[in-house]
Amino acid sequence: MGDVMYLRMPFSNNDADNWRSFERLVADQVGRLDPNVKVEHDVKLNGVHSQIERQIDVLASVPAIGSTVRIAFECKLYKRSVSIGTVEEFIGKLQDLRVDRGVLCVFGGVTPAAFRRLAGVLHPRIDLYIWHRDKPTYLDWENAFDVDNMGVDAEADWDRRMAQVRSRWFHYSMPSSRV
Repeated sequence: MGDVMYLRMPFSNNDADNWRSFERLVADQVGRLDPNVKVEHDVKLNGVHSQIERQIDVLASVPAIGSTVRIAFECKLYKRSVSIGTVEEFIGKLQDLRVDRGVLCVFGGVTPAAFRRLAGVLHPRIDLYIWHRDKPTYLDWENAFDVDNMGVDAEADWDRRMAQVRSRWFHYSMPSSRV
């Protein structure tokens, strides 16, 4: 297995639990690493063996000594830990697409079996990026609402929004977009 990195996801007031936002965050972070890297989000490539179209969350193409190194990023925003089945699927996809390297970006954790499977992969090399997000403060939730855009019934809007803030604050745990 390649490198294991633990990264902090910035808290987003808008769609903090949205898997598409997680993919865009990963693409943005990859693009900031090197100005020469070409970063594409939600890419479709044809598999060499399967001869079908396969989807990659983020594809980075890096020029290197007369050729291009392709790195595929798979983003998993689950409530539960990523299992061995997800890892196996990613390994198979990387081999089918013949990319040079893979990065599995997970929010949360990885089961012990999945971690051992990643550790045993020789080619393509796969890095593991484990993201987490601190629990937002009450003020983060409160600031998520734009007071200037309240309707005619501002008092009722405020009460409804503050009820949402309290509910989110007390029930916040993990992303909920995929189970």
